[in-house]
Amino acid sequence: MIAQTAALLAVLAVVIPTEVEHWRTSQLPGANWFFGIYDTTIPLLLIGLLPYFWFVRRPFWSPSRRGWERLVNWWNNGPHIASSATDRAVTHERYSGRETLFALTLIAYTSLLMSYHVFALPVGEREHLRLGDLPPAYHDEFSYLFQAKTYLAGRLSFDSQPTAARLFDQMHVVNEGQFASRYFPATGLWIAPWLWLGWPILGHWLAGAATCLLVFGIGRELSNNGTGFMAGMLTALSPGMALFGNLLLAHHTTLLGLSFFAWSFLRWLRRGLVRDATLAGIGLSWAMLCRPMTAAGFGLPFGVMFVWKLLHRRAEDVSPPSPTNDDRLGGLTSSARLKTLLAMSLPLVGGFVVLAIHNHSITGSVMTSPYQLFNDIYTPRHVYGFNNVVRGEQHLGPRVLDHYDRWAINLTPALAIDNTKDRLLASWQWTVGLVPLLAAVIVFVLTGSSRDRRWWLILTAIVSLFAVHVPYWFVGMFNWHYVFETGPLWCLLLAAATDTLSRAWLAAERPRMQVWWTLLIVSAVVVNVTDFAPFWFPSKLQAGVEQIAFSRLKYQAFDELLRREVRQRPALVLIEADPADRHIDYVINEPSLSSEILRGRYPVADWPLERIVAEFPDRTVYLFRAKTGELQRVTRGAGL
Repeated sequence: MIAQTAALLAVLAVVIPTEVEHWRTSQLPGANWFFGIYDTTIPLLLIGLLPYFWFVRRPFWSPSRRGWERLVNWWNNGPHIASSATDRAVTHERYSGRETLFALTLIAYTSLLMSYHVFALPVGEREHLRLGDLPPAYHDEFSYLFQAKTYLAGRLSFDSQPTAARLFDQMHVVNEGQFASRYFPATGLWIAPWLWLGWPILGHWLAGAATCLLVFGIGRELSNNGTGFMAGMLTALSPGMALFGNLLLAHHTTLLGLSFFAWSFLRWLRRGLVRDATLAGIGLSWAMLCRPMTAAGFGLPFGVMFVWKLLHRRAEDVSPPSPTNDDRLGGLTSSARLKTLLAMSLPLVGGFVVLAIHNHSITGSVMTSPYQLFNDIYTPRHVYGFNNVVRGEQHLGPRVLDHYDRWAINLTPALAIDNTKDRLLASWQWTVGLVPLLAAVIVFVLTGSSRDRRWWLILTAIVSLFAVHVPYWFVGMFNWHYVFETGPLWCLLLAAATDTLSRAWLAAERPRMQVWWTLLIVSAVVVNVTDFAPFWFPSKLQAGVEQIAFSRLKYQAFDELLRREVRQRPALVLIEADPADRHIDYVINEPSLSSEILRGRYPVADWPLERIVAEFPDRTVYLFRAKTGELQRVTRGAGL
């Protein structure tokens, strides 16, 4: 009761001021209270109906006994740990295979359907132009495609252009003798086979669906089938998951590894099997090869737990070693502890070896990553940590991408706090919704003693992942992408809180409260993914698509301009960037620099037009001014 009251008061503290402001702005000329119903309006209406759902004790319906009991039995089923020390080696996992297979199929299908829905949304003014038909939106996506194409060519990098490399400096691509993506290798490796098949985004869709299935496994492992099903479905329906599932970034590949790691690790905690530790190490190693800092932040609480479990044995954990329990956590011998340590650590060591080889092949140093090298040379103000601009300006060099580098904001404690607040709010909004997750977190924390203690790893992983990104000046794409991997964890917390509340309401004979809570969650999901004018529009999903489409349409228009106007080929198109738009950069080339149309950066120090034309006698040179949209052919002897 205390947890429910605290959650209601916290929700009211957010909803009421927001709706007061909503009402105030609705009184302005041309405004309407119905416009802009998002995070708080429907919850306020449901709170107004709360007394009815609380005090009326009769259920809405009387389900058929047989079917209802079967559903309830499956919903509440899951792994069960034996209570005594001697029996702890034996676990019982009773569940119906048919119902579980149906649940997994529904979760995976929902995830794939959401990804395809975003892919197929119409954008722009032309009919039949879909979001998925357009080029990528972000610099990073082009770099990951660059990496995948490099791997498909059977190489780790290409040589830089031998005489005029500076013309081909590309965003998030190292160009210091070796021409290679700045990013870590696993994401490009994941994209490569799907790119070879001609459908690169399919790999991200499948990674998203697999993640949702693993979230089901985590929820089931920690509680029961119902908790897993709810968490998996909420993850699949998350607007953020659907949006990022259509961006060729590292988030989905990282999340796949982290979800596999968490699921395997939690099973290891229950069963103590060496193979579970091995699988956990493999998952974390893969995530590290995608986004090392994210993997470290997510895995830190699990690592602390792992070390503590290996070094400490509680009295009730001690049991005589035997052939049946020598591998298991409850009675680990010294030999078994060593096996477990190696099982977890060897995949990570293998990951570091891969990183060392990758680093050395591109930067010449096993300790210097392409990511670090790019920052040092091209964007020193973007360095990680506080006071980044001041520190970065001490290391400015001739190769700095000045306009893009000056985008960085000097990180102060006040800015770090604001960024963290924005990331937290965006995490809730892009996952399920502000109100359900605020209430769920409070219920989860205040009722923590009533559930499996492994649940705390989920919450501490969220805190840790937020913490490692505090010292970074950029809040992130959609105010969120640095902590994107917390999305499924929030869904798990919401599912855990739902399970706790449902049991409490059934015990208190308040059956209609389950319906009220369901309406609160369902309304948040509906507002996220559907438009319903005049009550809410656009949905969060549609708003995100429009944000992505803005950049994609500009890249599409430029590609079409080159196809239409660059008639004399092979050609070199020099691109003079628009100083007012630092986030659109048209200098995008194949790793081999052998395309029929090459794109070059202009102006570049010591490279006037005459010199460029002379350097590329076999190519027709064009100049494109992004600010005006003007494309013109450059003839020999031309000046500026």
